[in-house]
Amino acid sequence: MKRRFGLVGLIAVLFISLFSGASFTSAASKNLDVHFINIGQGDAIYIKTPNGENIIIDAGNRAKGHDVVKYLKSQKVQTIDYLIATHPDADHIGGLDEVINSFKVKSVYAPKVSHTTKAYKDFLQAVKKKKLTIKTAKAGVKLPLKHKSVTAKFIGPVKSYSKSDLNNWSAVLHLKYNQNTFLFTGDAEQKAENDMIAKKYISKVDVLKVSHHGASNATTQSFLNKAKPKYAVISVGKNNYKHPTTATLNRLKAAKAKVYRTDKDGTVKASSNGKTIKFSTSKKSSSNNSTTTPSTYKLTASLDNRTPKQNATVNLTVKGLPKGTKYKAAFHYKSTDTTYSGKVGEKLPVKIGRAAKGYTVKVNVTSTYKGKTYKASTSFTPK
Repeated sequence: MKRRFGLVGLIAVLFISLFSGASFTSAASKNLDVHFINIGQGDAIYIKTPNGENIIIDAGNRAKGHDVVKYLKSQKVQTIDYLIATHPDADHIGGLDEVINSFKVKSVYAPKVSHTTKAYKDFLQAVKKKKLTIKTAKAGVKLPLKHKSVTAKFIGPVKSYSKSDLNNWSAVLHLKYNQNTFLFTGDAEQKAENDMIAKKYISKVDVLKVSHHGASNATTQSFLNKAKPKYAVISVGKNNYKHPTTATLNRLKAAKAKVYRTDKDGTVKASSNGKTIKFSTSKKSSSNNSTTTPSTYKLTASLDNRTPKQNATVNLTVKGLPKGTKYKAAFHYKSTDTTYSGKVGEKLPVKIGRAAKGYTVKVNVTSTYKGKTYKASTSFTPK
């Protein structure tokens, strides 16, 4: 009888929990994932907690808002629980209006400093349109996360700075998942770093989002002496403002931090199970210490001339897989099929001979990479 009562009791508990909104988070063994999205010069970070809460920190320039939205949708994001604008600089805040307009947003955080730029005004307008209010991001403020093992607390800005000193206003977020720690610094420079050190807010972290894209006046030696990061991620575009600087890279090297860069590694993802952190990148890394996960491949095929004359030569170009990958291209003429071999990223010249005028010749391309087959097609019509 006791066993039967126990079963009935368990069913009752499950029924009540399902209809009261309770959840058994302990049954899930999910990771905390941090995506440093490659948007060129600027910051765009997506964090997914083990219980599915979504945090966004910045969204790059205005022109990159669409890319951030597209990336978030590819990650099945529907609701943003916490959206953080670190400071009003355009390469951090510019794409946030498009993000806000594209998703349901529950909370918005930003430091209490304003700006007169269009990027900042667009951000404010998007917040107003969604009938949201901006909560002040400053030292001591916590994000009310629901997962008991995850904490997120702002440790900067420590105080007010001049309006011309926007970088030091940056909202600096310390994120912890059990034994693993992350620090997101925006563009905080030496003055802000020193203020956080003075308050004893800087301690050893596993992953550091390098401030101000690796500028020389941030990520100072005194800061690194306290943070001692195992990993450092630099969100930076190619050939922009000479970022990251040699001085900063040398300091990170001396600190023995493993460095990832979005300009070289593409989007960088850090996955934590609370004890260990694994990294993957969207571009092949030369490091043996990282787990490289290629981005989703999509084979494409194009011709330099879609209406060639008879006996002309058309050049086929295939992209979407690593350069040099072999492929087969089948040309389906009106009276025959001819197959050619080529390599991705290299032009394949094909003489079409006396192909029938007005007949559309279909070109089907097939390539196999790491055990998976990819297909693409194009066509031309001789005139």
